[in-house]
Parts: sequence; structure tokens; C-alpha cells
Amino acid sequence: MVHQRLTGGRYDDGRADVPGRIARPVERVVVVGAGIAGLTVANALTQGRIECVVVEARTRIGGRLHTVDLGGSPVDMGGSWIHHPVGNPVRVFADQVGVGCRPSNPLPTLGGFDCGQGRRLSTAEVKDSVALQFDAFPQALDRLRAELGPDASAADAIEAFVGRTDLGSDDARMARQALRAAVEADAADLPERQSLRWLWNEIEYGGDYFGDCPTMGYRSLVSAMAAGLDVRLGVEAAAITVSNGGVRVQCTGGATEDGSHAVVTVPLGVLQRSALHFSPPLPPDRIAAIDRLGFGRYEKVALRFDRPFWHETGLSHLMVFPRDPDKSTLWVFDLAAFGVGPLLECHLFHRAASRMVDASGHDAVEWVLRMLGEAIGHPLVPSGSAVSSWSTDPYCGGAYTHVPPGASPAEVDLLGEPIHGRVLFAGEHTQSVRTGYADGAMTSGIREAKRLLGQSAVGLGRLAH
Repeated sequence: MVHQRLTGGRYDDGRADVPGRIARPVERVVVVGAGIAGLTVANALTQGRIECVVVEARTRIGGRLHTVDLGGSPVDMGGSWIHHPVGNPVRVFADQVGVGCRPSNPLPTLGGFDCGQGRRLSTAEVKDSVALQFDAFPQALDRLRAELGPDASAADAIEAFVGRTDLGSDDARMARQALRAAVEADAADLPERQSLRWLWNEIEYGGDYFGDCPTMGYRSLVSAMAAGLDVRLGVEAAAITVSNGGVRVQCTGGATEDGSHAVVTVPLGVLQRSALHFSPPLPPDRIAAIDRLGFGRYEKVALRFDRPFWHETGLSHLMVFPRDPDKSTLWVFDLAAFGVGPLLECHLFHRAASRMVDASGHDAVEWVLRMLGEAIGHPLVPSGSAVSSWSTDPYCGGAYTHVPPGASPAEVDLLGEPIHGRVLFAGEHTQSVRTGYADGAMTSGIREAKRLLGQSAVGLGRLAH
């Protein structure tokens, strides 16, 4: 567990030092991207009385924290949970600005359905599967790392682990499917492309993994962080040029923003496709790290119904095990159990999410409905639906970052280092402590605000318009 030092609206990034390596003075900062990392930087700089402007290509704020309204209910199509909420800066900020949060742990009421056998799993079977995913396999990782070596993948570990059990054929298939899903959910990629050495090596705050969810969705937190900031929506940065005296951010519509410094918070997927031009170019080691790190898929299909009829069949949250042994387990969350409304939300990890890349939203909904209909026992007719598309989003290109075999967390940290003393970087992909988490993105924004302000801690809070 890591303890954040937080007092009276003052935040640090888990460290007491003041990051350096920038030119001074800091006079005007251009932040590229209005996700939680960029908004955190801008909020702290504005609190510190540094002029700051945020340019955002989308017509909304939040980035991969995106809450939609589905039949009057707020549904998060990107990040949902505040994982490990005790001491978590996101949860602390929520309390500070008066954003309500609710416990949202699905495990106590989790069920299971195996399409391969066409039957619902017993309570004992579900309990065994959860113990396998969250206890037995994680506890075996050190032994598996020692046996399989530093170049092994998470897939190698799953095969070695399941191969040593005395499970029958169906149980072994479901164990593989469940463990593959656990890795895919964490890495947003296939277990073959996740390094075993660096699997689940992030630090943890306190509390349950699933933890809490903002009551009205993440938009309430994002809006609080953005309140009072100078945010220019629909303004896409195309190039960043560094000169002796500062930086110029050239935007696609011809507009420019000049500053003493820029903070780039675009996702790794945008950097990987070179959508943002840098002059001078990024250093070779930075380009190599961008290319080596992984940025996979994770999508959601949300379905609204007139009432939560699945409760009448004794179902709530659900794991669905496909017939195909090469397919990973699907997780379906009962948002009615979280007080959101009569909704089911299917989370499609990398392997399942890949089928959505070339499918329409309608096709994705129909596929999920067929699967759920089999599990529940009758056809389902939703009154509304919402489908994410992070993989094809030009301002994202995927879900979040992971470390493949052959790469290391040091390369993630390298992406958080400034260049030319004037171009800084933030985002979940720029720090190895909580890669992939919203709180990791927020903490990276705190780090860069510390760097610019020359302080060991910064202020955050809701600003007056």
C-alpha cells in the first residue's frame, strides 16, 4: 500500500521531492488534452496563479473518463471505479469537492454461466473461480516468474498454473478463460502480450480492488476538476515547436497557442501513430519506448431495460464462460445493484473487444444480447443501449497501457520525463506506479504541476468560474 500525503486540498504524487529539468521562468502553460491528467495540471497551475490554457480536440472534457446518459441513468463508458479507494487521491478529491461515491464491489453477488455446458454455475463454483483469479494465481506469481524466467508472458504462466491442477476438462477450460480475462482486464491486451515479470506490479492503496464509483459517474469528478479553467474544446493540437524562449502549439484549424511550456497529455495510442508532430523530434529513446509499450482494447456495451428482471431469476453480476476454449470470460455488471438503474453493462476485454472494431454498434449489441439471452434463459429486449469505441477513437486509439515481454516499467517512467526543458508529459502511460488507472493519470498531473510550480505539493479544488 502507498500512502498519499494529503492535507487541506494539498496533494503530492507520493514523493516529497520537487521534479526538475525544466527551463524557468514558468509564465504561461499550454496543456494538450482535457482528460483527468491535463485537467489536474491545469487546476493546480491555476491554483498556483500560473496562466494556463487547455486545448482539447474533442467537444467534451474527460478523455477516457466519459459518462453518458442512458434513459436517465449516468453510465461510465470508460473508467468506472475508483480502485483501492482508501488513500486514493481520486477518492480524496471527491470528498474534498463534495462528489458522492458508493461502494461497488460485485463479488459478493457474482454469478456464473458456462455456455460450454449450458448451465448456471453453483455458488461454490463461482466462489472457487473468484478465489482462483484473485488469490491462488496471484499468490503463485513469484514462483512462476522464477520458473519461467524474465521473458515469459502472462499466457505462459496461465498454462503452467492450470496445467498443474487436477481440474477436469471443463473446469480447466473455465480456469484458463477466467485467468485470461483477469489479465486482459488489467492489461487491455492478450496475455501473450503482457510481461509476466511486470504483471500486477503496481502499488496499491487501501480497500477493495473494485472499491467505489462516483454516484453520478466520473463526469461529476471531471467537471469539478475543470470548473473555472480555460478549456478550448474542439481544438486539436497538430504540432509542438520548441524555441529558446518557449513553445508554440499549432492546431489543425490554424490557431496557435504560445507559452513558456507545454504539457502533453494525449494517450499512448495517439503518440504511437505519430498524430502529434514535435519539433525538434522526440529523442530516439522516447520513440523506442513508445513503440515497445502496449496499448490494447477494452470496450463496453450498456443495455437499459424497463426493470431489473434478472433479479427475479436470482442473477446479479455475472461471469459468462464461452464455448470456445480460446475465448476469455466475459463480465456483465448489474448496475441496478449499484443503484444506477435497470441496466446491464458487458465489459469486453481485449480478445472479445477485437470483434467490435469492424462491427457496428448494433452488431455489438445483438451479439451481447444473444449471449445474455442464453445465460438468463430467454431473449432480451432493451429499451436503450450505448456502445464504446475506444479502439477506433482517433483521439485515443485504445484503452490503456501495459508492459509487454521485452519492455519494462522504466520505459513508462521515461515517457514522463520532460524534453528540451519546455515540453512536459502526463497521463497514465507516463508513470509506472499506477499504470492504467485514473488515479495514476491524476497523480502524473500532480507531478508535472509540482515540476512547473517548483513545489513539493500542489493545491487542487473546485475553482470559481
